[in-house]
Amino acid sequence: MKKSLLLLILGACLLLPLFAGGVKEAEPAALPEKPVKIALLNGPSGIGLVNLISEDIFSDPSVEVDVQVLGAPKVLLGQMLKEEWDAAVLPANMAAILFNKGVGYRLAALTGMGNLYLVGSDSLEISSPEDLEGLTIHIPGMNTTPDLVTRLIADEGGLDLNLDYSFNPSDLAKALAGGVADAGVLPEPLATVAMKSSKDLKIVLDMQRLWSETFPDEGDYPLTVLVVKSSFAENWPQLTDELLKAGLESIVWVDENPAEASKLIGEYGFTIPAPVVEQAIPRSNYTFVTGEDLPAVMSPYFQRVFGLDPAAIGGKVPESGLYY
Repeated sequence: MKKSLLLLILGACLLLPLFAGGVKEAEPAALPEKPVKIALLNGPSGIGLVNLISEDIFSDPSVEVDVQVLGAPKVLLGQMLKEEWDAAVLPANMAAILFNKGVGYRLAALTGMGNLYLVGSDSLEISSPEDLEGLTIHIPGMNTTPDLVTRLIADEGGLDLNLDYSFNPSDLAKALAGGVADAGVLPEPLATVAMKSSKDLKIVLDMQRLWSETFPDEGDYPLTVLVVKSSFAENWPQLTDELLKAGLESIVWVDENPAEASKLIGEYGFTIPAPVVEQAIPRSNYTFVTGEDLPAVMSPYFQRVFGLDPAAIGGKVPESGLYY
C-alpha cells in the first residue's frame, strides 16, 4: 500500500498546479464572507483528513473554516442535497447520486480505496468464496459500500449469499463482539473496534484480496471521495486548490504517523478510541487521487455498480462533468 500511496501522491503533486485550469476562468472573486463549511464522517474517511481540523487550510488567515464531524452518511446526504456544505467526504456512490440528481458538487479527490474486512468468529474457516454460501453475512446497510462490494463479488462469482441488514455499522461491531452476529463486513476502524471487544473474533477474509481475485484486471475499489461545491470551486479556485493540497498532506501525515494521528481523533469529535484508530490506520488504505487520474479509477467501479443496481449511483453512470 505504501508504494501505491507514494505513486499516487507524486501524481497528485504534479497535478495540483493544473487544478485551476479545469475551472472556467473568471474575474477573481472576493474572499468568502462566511466560514468555509467542510463535513467529515465519523469513520475512516474523516480520520484520514483529521488535519483539516487541526491545521490551517488556507494561506489567507482571514478565511474562516468550519469543519464538522458527522455520524451518519444519510444525514449528510440530506444536507448535501440542500447544498449546505462547501466540501465534504462521502462514500463514492453518494457522490454519483448527488451528481445524477443535478446537485451542484464535483468529485475532486479519491481519499480512500478498499478498506473492508469480513469479521467473524475465531472458529470460522473460509478457504474459498464458495465457503461463504450458507453463512449469514451481516451488512451495515443496503447500498452501502460494504453491501455493493459484497454483492458485486457474489454476482461475479455466481455465489448465493445470505445477507442480513439488521445492524448499522456501530451496532454491527457490537453485535459481532457480543456473539449476536457470526460474521459481518466492516471497514476499518470498526473491524478493529469489534475485534478489540472480543478475543473470539478475527478477520476471516480480506475483502480487498477477494476483490482482486474476482476482478484481476482492476485495482482496489474506491471507498471514499472528497466533493467540492461547484460554485465554490468556480468562485475560489485558489482556495479549492489549497483545500486539496491540505487533504493530500493530511492523508500522508496520518498514514505515516498513526500514533500521533490517533491522539487527535478524540479531540475533534470522533467517538472511536485512539488505540483502535492507531491499530487500524495501517489497514485503512488511505490514498489521494486527483485530476485526470480520477475517471480511470472511478468509472470502472461505477460501471459495475450500475450493472448491479442502477439506483445505487442515482440511475446512470456519471458523465465526465462529475469530476473537478
